[in-house]
Amino acid sequence: MVASTPARLPRLDALTGLRFWFAFLVVCHHSLQHWFGPGIYPVADFGYIGVDFFFVLSGFVLTWSWRPDVSARRFWWNRVARIWPLHLTTLVLALVFVADQVSRPGALGTLANLALLQAWVPDQHIYFGYNAVAWSLSCEVFFYLSFPVLARAISGLSSRARVGLVAMVVVALTCYPGIFSLTVAPRDVSGWEWTTYVAPLWRLGEFVVGIVAALALRDGWRPRLRGSHALTGAAVLAGGLLAVGLHDGHLPNRPFVEIVGMLVVATVIVAIAGDELRGNVRVLGSRVMVALGAASYALYLCHALLYGWLVERMPQTGDGMMRGVGWSSYVALALAVAFALHHLVEVPAERWLRRRSLSSRGARPEAAAPAYPAEPVPELVSSR
Repeated sequence: MVASTPARLPRLDALTGLRFWFAFLVVCHHSLQHWFGPGIYPVADFGYIGVDFFFVLSGFVLTWSWRPDVSARRFWWNRVARIWPLHLTTLVLALVFVADQVSRPGALGTLANLALLQAWVPDQHIYFGYNAVAWSLSCEVFFYLSFPVLARAISGLSSRARVGLVAMVVVALTCYPGIFSLTVAPRDVSGWEWTTYVAPLWRLGEFVVGIVAALALRDGWRPRLRGSHALTGAAVLAGGLLAVGLHDGHLPNRPFVEIVGMLVVATVIVAIAGDELRGNVRVLGSRVMVALGAASYALYLCHALLYGWLVERMPQTGDGMMRGVGWSSYVALALAVAFALHHLVEVPAERWLRRRSLSSRGARPEAAAPAYPAEPVPELVSSR
């Protein structure tokens, strides 16, 4: 069981490298249509799968690095140190550089945004307020608050009971959109976005699946499926989905695609983690990919703001090859800004806050958590 697991488990650098590619999907989700037109909508829209990945990965990584001897209070403080400084920084950047393009949610909405509670309010002006991607951080805060209880409760279940728990999550998520469509939806069509995309309770199932997956590996189980095979299977499924989307002009029902996506990305995460535990680390665990993955949280939080800033100043995309050049330049600039924020704000602020907490109790300072305890990366300054 988890309680007897060594305090320090191996780093899973390949998962850090994988983070970058799903963050890149989110960048595509919010930017491709501007440069390449509405015909590419299904391809761009597919980027919302990055949200599913990061919520599952969050549950997995927090559980993988979980130490039962660390108090809930200490765990929560470390999570605040991890996500809040960069959230505050990008909120300020939104007001300074794209103030005329972002939603201003008023006084109560601003307080909810600062406290990362905005995803609980079914009002787009609030949950997409300021830097709209921060709605996902609001979900993460809910997960963090729940994690100490969830981790201990789920770790106490048998392997069969954990599989049953995943099945219950899938059934609940599958039934929920149908129930909603018969009750609230006829009176509130716009409620679909909040209810089956933004609401923290809807997303909790993905986090739980990540917890179950990590506990299985912590208990010694190793998947037979190789990471390369899992990625190939995921790519084939994604290709089929995109082909249907391009033919129809839109992707199939989003809630159900997300349920399948949750299981697919969980399989990919487990397979790649299993490879690394066997010592089979290749491209994803390289220094370049780990560096890109470490900066993916900053990329997620800054890319929509940068997109809005560029589009306001350079609305024309050009023709032909210039569209590709323009979009590639935007991606390169977003990466440069993300690395600057990661090294100048995110890492120093996290270290300072952790050391301040420890020194106030006379404890020995501990280095900030390594990059692999990954955080979210869902949506943006709304490109909708």
